Amino acid sequence: MRENKDEQEHHELMAEQSVRVISIMDRRPTGKEIHGITHPGLFLIRSKLLDPALDEKEGWIGADDPRMGPLSPIRKKDLSAEAQESLVEIVRESISMDEAVHLSFFNRAQPITLKMHSYQLLPGIGKSSAQQWVQKRGSMGWHDLQGVTDAIGQDAASLLAERYVQEMDDPMQSPRLIDLVVRAGV
Repeated sequence: MRENKDEQEHHELMAEQSVRVISIMDRRPTGKEIHGITHPGLFLIRSKLLDPALDEKEGWIGADDPRMGPLSPIRKKDLSAEAQESLVEIVRESISMDEAVHLSFFNRAQPITLKMHSYQLLPGIGKSSAQQWVQKRGSMGWHDLQGVTDAIGQDAASLLAERYVQEMDDPMQSPRLIDLVVRAGV
């Protein structure tokens, strides 16, 4: 069973377009390793650093960049404390690179149960806010995340980024927006 999961993760990582280098760590017994996050799938990864000229300030690079080795998945807790603190902002960067995918959450969100709406999966959003958002969305939906932000009075991209990072921290969280919204087409 684990072998199938490893094969699936490898296949998913092969489809990623770019990597945001978050930190570069010493690797045992020698060398250095990159810790980063992929786009569009938002997978936390590690890779052997092949070129010491690559650093954290580089930003987003191609997932097949020859300055790093093959990608392999890691958990959020494997990241340094500093890297974990920067994760929400880096996820926001990824959201802005492919806004339409993330906007679809706000336009298609529906009730999950009789007592809970999908909007309530976002940090700090309760039942009354969710109901107000449905009314503000109307039948036409929103055209961009800025329109959502203006209508609801909260930064829509930040709300999604915070939820995605929560799911990275707790893989057992369900339902997982990162799987339903971001990785649905992978």
